[in-house]
Amino acid sequence: MDSVKMDSFLIKEEFPDLVLVPIRVEFSGLASLPVKQELCETKSDSSQPVSEIKAEHNELEIPQTELEFPQTELELPRTKELENVVDWLLKTPFGTLEHAEKVRIKSEGRPRPQINSVQDDAGRSRSFRCQWYERVDWLTGSAVTNCLYCWPCLLFNGFVTWTKSGYNDFKNMDRSVKRHSKSKEHVSAEVRLKLLGQSRVEHVVDEGARIQVAKHNETVRRNRAILKRLIDATTYLGRQELAFRGQDSTADSLNKGNYGELTEVIAHYDELLATHIEQSAVFTGMSEPIQNDLISSISLSVLEEIKKEINAAPFFAWQVDEMTDIGCRSQVSIIVRYVDEIGTLQERFLGLFDLTGVRDGQSVFKLVSTAMSEFDFKEKLVAQAYDGATVMPSELNRLQAKVREVAPSAVFTHCCAHHLNLVLSQGAKFITQARVFFATLGGFSSFFSKSSKRVDLLEETSSTATRWDFTSRVVGTVANNYTKLLETFSRVVNSEGMDDDTVGAASGFIRTLEDFDFVFMLFTFNQVFSDTGAAFDIIQQKAMDVTFCKNRIETLLHSAEEKRSEEAFNKIYEAAASLTEDPADRHLRKRCRQEGAHRDVKQQYRTLYHSVLNNLLLQIHHRYASLEETRFLELLNPEKFATMKSAFPDEALGCLNKGYGRFFEMDRLKTELQVFYWDRELHGANSSISDLLQSFKRSGLDRAMHQLYKLMCLAATVGTTSCGVDRTFSCLERLKSYARNTMGQERFKNLAVLSIEKGIVKALEKNPCWYDGVIDHFATPRERRADFIYK
Repeated sequence: MDSVKMDSFLIKEEFPDLVLVPIRVEFSGLASLPVKQELCETKSDSSQPVSEIKAEHNELEIPQTELEFPQTELELPRTKELENVVDWLLKTPFGTLEHAEKVRIKSEGRPRPQINSVQDDAGRSRSFRCQWYERVDWLTGSAVTNCLYCWPCLLFNGFVTWTKSGYNDFKNMDRSVKRHSKSKEHVSAEVRLKLLGQSRVEHVVDEGARIQVAKHNETVRRNRAILKRLIDATTYLGRQELAFRGQDSTADSLNKGNYGELTEVIAHYDELLATHIEQSAVFTGMSEPIQNDLISSISLSVLEEIKKEINAAPFFAWQVDEMTDIGCRSQVSIIVRYVDEIGTLQERFLGLFDLTGVRDGQSVFKLVSTAMSEFDFKEKLVAQAYDGATVMPSELNRLQAKVREVAPSAVFTHCCAHHLNLVLSQGAKFITQARVFFATLGGFSSFFSKSSKRVDLLEETSSTATRWDFTSRVVGTVANNYTKLLETFSRVVNSEGMDDDTVGAASGFIRTLEDFDFVFMLFTFNQVFSDTGAAFDIIQQKAMDVTFCKNRIETLLHSAEEKRSEEAFNKIYEAAASLTEDPADRHLRKRCRQEGAHRDVKQQYRTLYHSVLNNLLLQIHHRYASLEETRFLELLNPEKFATMKSAFPDEALGCLNKGYGRFFEMDRLKTELQVFYWDRELHGANSSISDLLQSFKRSGLDRAMHQLYKLMCLAATVGTTSCGVDRTFSCLERLKSYARNTMGQERFKNLAVLSIEKGIVKALEKNPCWYDGVIDHFATPRERRADFIYK
């Protein structure tokens, strides 16, 4: 080191009795640095003390270096500035940081914050003991999310539960910790954390390795940025239910399909994407497999978001329905219903599943239980509905019984969004004659819905309004307008302005209306549907008054039983014979008929008549057999709040305790209900369940009256009154049309998720971290020709 030069004198020579105190000066690359040296007061042999001596030097002569030193530091959260670095890492992936930044985070160690108590599914408070940090050397946590995380897995992308969503099931803490410690992903993350920051041989020997890693990460950053543009194009087409591919997707094609054309439009305003399209030869992102993988990755991210919401909800219900698509495949949809964290009733779509060839209860149970295996349905499932699922009534009863074996609280309910007559007609199709009848009946609505000219002819003939919107109303429309329809079809046949297809169809309908079998089935179903339709309309309006609904169903069953009499059968038979030809007379005219042929023919129709009635009665009984179990809904019937203020509904509360008592603190709930009934400001006038949920959430009453709020969530979840399944199948018809009927099942299912849950997709697009999750899903299942994972 160069010596320090003094401007005026040498200290040692001038003051020989002083003891110089050595100082140490560290340099950080500066060319010059002002220095002040202070000499301490000491005793000498001289009688005169030296009070203070200072030596100053204007410059230190230090050789300058050519190395450039950074002037800024990494802005990482420190313990003094932020309570927990875990929250920062949840938003900023560890893999995107520079090597020095990673080493610095490792050196600071894992945070060990105090975690607040959380409530389990039963409402009990579960606390976390900090001694766990000493027992488990990889455990960390966040005081913001009140969740625990695995420190190595958080840094190196381990299990989602221990890295993204967090773990807060303190009841099963010991078992979960042991299971995670043995996992392959955790061991791998621990090894990578131990080696982080240590001198790696290839880096010491060859500086080129470090440069190669930096180059790789820069390529990954660029590839991920390009993939974000392709994700935006995919989500747009999926939300709008537009086709992706065209007939010719080559570079010279004038129409590369919506996906290719939309990507080129984006490239006009994005230099990065434009350069990629022009220069890339390895990964273009335009091929059909890449499109399928992008659709699948986005769909998976949406389903993960739904799973988070369901896991946070106290209860959920599922609804299964079936429909045949344009490719003659039986598609089963699964809808999940629950109340989310902000008090909004949600109905989420989980996918379409191919159930072609199987209709028994065991097959449907296996499909649904497999699809719901990732959800805690054994503990949280409180209702199940299968309206429209093509299983026999006896199989339907067996199906819901099998579900209750594993999920005891899953009461079977009828969805009020499905018209009862429509469900009954689907169940009756297992009778061969009924299936033929409804298939023929469907042609009437199709005939009039395809031409306004045909409708005008019908309206000219009939003065009453005709309803063709679904099967039950078509039965009543045809039965009540039988003569008018015959006149209309005759006018179509005799009209010179009608085309050949219309005339041929009208001629066929005339023969149908003159056929005894068709008219007999028409009048048989109409006499039942007229009663069930009226009963359903009343039950739909009085869904919260379970006692009233139960009495109405009993009246309906009694009325249907009366129609099984011989007098009722003869009335239907004679009415059909008066409009057509009696089949008994037709048989008598044939030769070689035995004595009693007249009785044999009529007996066949009597047997058919009773088969239809028995089928309908069995379906009604099965669908409303569990109605008594939902009597607890009367606790929240706004029409009875005034009455229940003076006479508490103990029977309804007992029903709740019997079916769902394990979810509630019954004494506390009864007290909260009594306060709720007495205070009109709490419930207002005729407030619906949805309104009450929102009101309680806004005012904070969900915490003050938490048991009552949980009851509202249960009532909203069990009372399946929405039309999510109808929304699902309207989407099915748009996605899989005549022009797109060769689509694979997996692509079809994923596109349906993007279309139906477009609200979730739009919300996720506003979060930049969501794109990283989609890209991770895209990159991990298989080896890609382009790099998307940081080193």
